[in-house]
Amino acid sequence: MKVLAPATAVLALSLAACQQAEVPAEPEAEATEEASSQAATAEEDIRHFLLQEYPDAPTINYALAWSDLDGDGADEAIVHVAGPYFCGSGGCNTLVLTAAGPMWRKVADMTVSRTPVTVMDGATNGWKDITVAVAGGGGPSGTALLRFDGEAYPGNPTVPPAEMVEAGGTVLLAEDVEFTTLEPEMEGAPEQ
Repeated sequence: MKVLAPATAVLALSLAACQQAEVPAEPEAEATEEASSQAATAEEDIRHFLLQEYPDAPTINYALAWSDLDGDGADEAIVHVAGPYFCGSGGCNTLVLTAAGPMWRKVADMTVSRTPVTVMDGATNGWKDITVAVAGGGGPSGTALLRFDGEAYPGNPTVPPAEMVEAGGTVLLAEDVEFTTLEPEMEGAPEQ
C-alpha cells in the first residue's frame, strides 16, 4: 500500500495542474467578449448609416472590412455596396467611413468600383493609399490607385487623379466577397 500512496498523490497533483491550465483567465475572456461586443456595435452602426444614407434602396447588399487608414488607432470602415440600386455596367459603390463622434463621416464615396479593395503601404496626406478594381462601362480594366487629397479619396476611380497601377497591397475586400443583405425597415410595419 505504501507504493500506491505516492503514485496516487503524483496522479492527483498532475490532474490538478492540468485542470488549472485549461481554465482561461477571466480578464482575457472579458477582453475577448468586450472586443466582440464592440465589433458587433460598430457593424450595427454601419448598418444604421447605410439605411439612412440610402433610404430609397429596396435592398442593400454590403461587404465590410476594417482598417486604420489614417493612423489614429481607430479603424475606418470600408464598405462595398452592391445591387441594382448601386451598380451599373462599370461597377458599384465603395464607401470609406471614419468615426466622427457618435456618427460616421464619408471620406470616400466611389462609384464604378469593384472588388478587390486593397490598402497600400504608402500614404498621402496622412491617409493610406487604397486601390479598387475597375472594369466595364467602356473604360480600361485594371487596378486604380486612390490617394487621399486632404479631405477625401477620389469619387471616380476611372478618371484622374486616380491612376492605373499593378495590383498590390493588403486585401481588405476580396474579389469574390461575401455580402450581407440589409432590408430597410418599412414604416408602420409591426415590430417582431
